[in-house]
Amino acid sequence: MTVISPDEYNLLMSLSGNEQSQQAANIGNKYGLSSAQILALIGVTNHSSSDQPINQSLINSTSHRFEYDPSPTASTRRQQITQAVNCPGCGAALGIPDVRPIKVTCPQCLHEHMFA
Repeated sequence: MTVISPDEYNLLMSLSGNEQSQQAANIGNKYGLSSAQILALIGVTNHSSSDQPINQSLINSTSHRFEYDPSPTASTRRQQITQAVNCPGCGAALGIPDVRPIKVTCPQCLHEHMFA
């Protein structure tokens, strides 16, 4: 796990909004992480995209493997996957059931999105 310096942490916590995102991107470049990963590391999440449902065009779910969750209940949830969408934040393929609306947290960028 990457640990940022106390000075970087204090700087990020003193900023907000776009300034915080830009500084997180700068720090992320230093450690080889995205700004979303840096913000998640310090406990800050970006909720701006989760407030409004996102209409995504569906992609072919059979061409992707959705086995990133090692929990015992994951195999049951994987059987419910009937559709796939791309994460609006990072473009990762997300397997989802056909239930709408559904709130999904991307395992790659950790952003939460609502799909309608």
